[in-house]
Amino acid sequence: MNIVLVILFTNQPFSRFVKEQWYKEYDHPLPAGKVYQYGIVLGGYSNWDWERNRVEFSEIADRLLAGIYLYKQGTVKKLVLASDGSIIENPTGQGPKGNPRGMMAFLRAMGMPEHDVILEVKARNTRENVTRTLELLGDSLRTSPSLLITSAVHMRRSLSAFQAEGLHPDYYITDTQVRIDGKGDSWMPSLQTLSEWPELLHEWIGYLVYKVKGW
Repeated sequence: MNIVLVILFTNQPFSRFVKEQWYKEYDHPLPAGKVYQYGIVLGGYSNWDWERNRVEFSEIADRLLAGIYLYKQGTVKKLVLASDGSIIENPTGQGPKGNPRGMMAFLRAMGMPEHDVILEVKARNTRENVTRTLELLGDSLRTSPSLLITSAVHMRRSLSAFQAEGLHPDYYITDTQVRIDGKGDSWMPSLQTLSEWPELLHEWIGYLVYKVKGW
């Protein structure tokens, strides 16, 4: 039985199939011509490197890049960064310590006007991303068209948290599975594939907890 589980969870086609089933509901183009007041980018894509005084990105940096792209395309009017290791305020000294000014300078250098970037710097998890952003934007978030931007496997849980507060943003997924012509999935066991499962398990468990708590 253990051998069967190892083969199953190190199998790339099986991993791809499961992930795609989890997020396929949200995998479609945005409505043509629709413009959103807020593009809400959920954090987790970077940390501030205080030793080198610069931002360091993780493998899910597509979240931020997609937000900038959608702003530049005119799809969103303002970009809301809903907390992240690079901007979070941490009065306790435990965990990531962000540098909002440094990150804002980085965004300006990337061509983002400061007046169109809103930093939410207090949330420590996905649930707080919602409540803290709502505190920051107030009724404007409820009455204005908004677009939620996050990783594909993270979208279901994130959207559930927003809906629990009576918010119903449209959604834009990033970090999707990419198929390359002429290069199929390998059926050989892969330790890299095995290492990807904790992320999905985290989303499953988190989503279940949200539902149990009525979120």
